[in-house]
Amino acid sequence: MESLDWIDIAIRLYERGGKKTYHVRDLADLAGTLGLMPIGMSAETFSKKISVKLNANTKTKTAQFAKVKNKSGGYRQGTFRLKSQKPLVFTTEQPKVATQCTGAAGEYAVLSELLFRGFNASKMTVDDGIDVVASKEGVYFHVQVKTANDRAGTYLATIKTSAFQHASNVFYIIVMRTFSGIRYVNDYVILQSGDLKKMVLEGKLKDSASMSLRLTAEGNRLLLNGGTDVSVHRNNWDLIC
Repeated sequence: MESLDWIDIAIRLYERGGKKTYHVRDLADLAGTLGLMPIGMSAETFSKKISVKLNANTKTKTAQFAKVKNKSGGYRQGTFRLKSQKPLVFTTEQPKVATQCTGAAGEYAVLSELLFRGFNASKMTVDDGIDVVASKEGVYFHVQVKTANDRAGTYLATIKTSAFQHASNVFYIIVMRTFSGIRYVNDYVILQSGDLKKMVLEGKLKDSASMSLRLTAEGNRLLLNGGTDVSVHRNNWDLIC
């Protein structure tokens, strides 16, 4: 039983009970009501053990609990107060790292997603326009990965025309990295080389030394270079087949 995280149990009891101050006997009753009582443990034993743990916690530098004073200036025996917890602070600032790190991170993120979906995938040792090779059911696919950080709802990526390969088994995946409010998440725009070739022929992508891709989120839509709706390509791994 000593492997139990008594402080975690106590915090859960205080939060679910809705009070800031409890006597350990009341905590035992609450634990029984909420199903947090360890199997085979009596309410009396629970009270004693949680009392010892909470008392010890009040003496630590990072104490989550405090003793409650009585009218004579002493402390009420077996009664503890849950301190106000400092809210978690999240930052929206993307850590500044080298471009090579960002690119490699995106490639490994795509590699992981492919493996989760049953592809046998590996990262190329030399970058000659293909970053990842993947196979499934005897069919091979070549993938080039571009990673783009969120810039006020816009994601920018560039593909060198000299490295562009047009074939039915070649895919270009843009990793869009966005802060969700709690943590950074990745979305993946999966384009077949033929999709890009068609956009070049239609004049939606400039056929120059490099192809500049600008992805913009507008509500539920995702637009490429301000006009082409590529929403269906977002996180649609079934396109690789």
